[in-house]
Amino acid sequence: MKAGIVNPFLESAYTFLKKELNMEVTRGQIRLEPSKATSGEVNVAIGVTGDAEGTVAYCMSERTAKSIASGLLGEPVPVFNDLAESAIAEMGNIITGHAAAGLEEHGYVCKLSPPIIITGKGVVISTLDIQRLVIPLELPLGYLEICVALRYDPRR
Repeated sequence: MKAGIVNPFLESAYTFLKKELNMEVTRGQIRLEPSKATSGEVNVAIGVTGDAEGTVAYCMSERTAKSIASGLLGEPVPVFNDLAESAIAEMGNIITGHAAAGLEEHGYVCKLSPPIIITGKGVVISTLDIQRLVIPLELPLGYLEICVALRYDPRR
């Protein structure tokens, strides 16, 4: 997977977390992962079509999801409810939308599906034959993994 496809997701996540939540982010070791199972208890999945196609997922613990939702909503979120789901889905939508704009700068025009929330660790999200690159981010309140499973036109 080309860096031109992955970097916009990383840059967009850094910008969003810093601007919206005033969080410092530390990137862990990026890895290829054959597993199709979600690594988090709360996962946002967004489909990508166009010059690059596949799925992007944002995986986190419920604790991390509640903390992020609290920051976005400006009030404590003691229970991961519909409002918290909406906030986390919007986070995924914003990060992926900005990343899609970054992809376009590299010549990849993409369209995005609406985000879906998948709750439960170990839920299978099949990316068919597309390898998944996992970008782990350490946040002050937990972890967030960006799982990018995109294929692109190899002639680029």
